[in-house]
Amino acid sequence: GQPARIGTGRRAVGPGGGGMKSTRSGITRYTVGLPLVLFAVLAVAVPNFLDGQNLANISAQITALLIVTLGQMVVALIAGIDLSVGAVVSLAACIVATQPDPLVGTLLALALGLAVGLVNGLGVALAGIHPLVMTLSSMTFLQGVAYLILPIPGGNVAPILGELANGSLWTLPNPLLWCALFAALVALLLHRSRLGLHIFAVGANPHSAKLNGVRAWGVVVAAYVVCSLLAVVAGIYLAARVSSGDPTMGASFSLESITAVALGGVQLTGGVGSIVGVVTGAVSLGLITNGINLFGLSPFLRGTVTGALLLTAVCLQRRKAVGL
Repeated sequence: GQPARIGTGRRAVGPGGGGMKSTRSGITRYTVGLPLVLFAVLAVAVPNFLDGQNLANISAQITALLIVTLGQMVVALIAGIDLSVGAVVSLAACIVATQPDPLVGTLLALALGLAVGLVNGLGVALAGIHPLVMTLSSMTFLQGVAYLILPIPGGNVAPILGELANGSLWTLPNPLLWCALFAALVALLLHRSRLGLHIFAVGANPHSAKLNGVRAWGVVVAAYVVCSLLAVVAGIYLAARVSSGDPTMGASFSLESITAVALGGVQLTGGVGSIVGVVTGAVSLGLITNGINLFGLSPFLRGTVTGALLLTAVCLQRRKAVGL
């Protein structure tokens, strides 16, 4: 008989004809419990942890990571991975910091994100290049371009962008508003649009999604474009926050965004994930970084902890029937 079409509902038809939920969250007690435990430990162990200024610093530090992680989640939902997000962050920051007109700099950076997302998506979806190889190649190329544009940290960022990154609105710090805005936009994309339904369907079972009339290659390209555009936004935010650019500014974001995604319960094999999970993952990494700073520990410990958390999170993920 004719394959059923995927409609605007919340379920997609599985390979055996049964119902398959396309919006499983992947949230577990560990996902939610980790940031709560970290917060409680730091609140008890560090006297000035609960100071308003320190909490504001945590919010500002988490913002860029959360925005990048939201994009990484979209790619992870279609069983992909994007290692180029860190280089995109750095290059976007360099572009904004070297353009005297903030509007021109922002538009150029967004055009960069669109181009990188298209190249990555088409390479993976149509050329059949493995996501790790495709995005690693993009990362290397883009990092080189960032050094060509701004060999050393410097440049200037327009004051209006600095105000958007560091100011406040209705007594709320702007970094918190950036987090809320982009989390809401990605939530709308995933849960209130046909593209979002198709992203979950392709990630859960690409063959079934294709039988139901979904153009899987278009969904993959769209996911990578969204990821790159969000990395650009994070780069613009970071450049505005420190009023300069840096060709290494986003170096840590590739690994950290993947770690935050895994900590948030997003299945790296596709089809399962949620905004709440991503937020908890990003908050956990932000609290760890803040704790390392407050305890006066070596900043190199941050990479060690991130790698260990990523390995642990991946080991705890299911290997079979993902998305069912």
